[in-house]
Amino acid sequence: MRHIGERIRARRAELGMTQGRLAEAAGITASAVSQIESGAIRTLKNDTLARVALALQTTALELTAGLEDDNAPLPVDEQRLLESYRALPAPLQEIAHRLIKALR
Repeated sequence: MRHIGERIRARRAELGMTQGRLAEAAGITASAVSQIESGAIRTLKNDTLARVALALQTTALELTAGLEDDNAPLPVDEQRLLESYRALPAPLQEIAHRLIKALR
């Protein structure tokens, strides 16, 4: 996917949601949703992105990760490591942090 609007459109379609319903749930106009999905608007303010993500029952990270606009996508092994880390409960994440710092 080339821009965030494509991700938003795909997720909205997965949920069977109209542009109008997404707009209402995210507190933006239907016109804005249309412009975002078409790529006319390619960057969103953090608060707008957060509201759109919430309305789409996902996270801002899921909507933005791996887009072509990212400077450097992570290699597959690093993506897997990050996914594993994120799956850990907070106390184990803290232990992982300490272990990595000790290994440096």
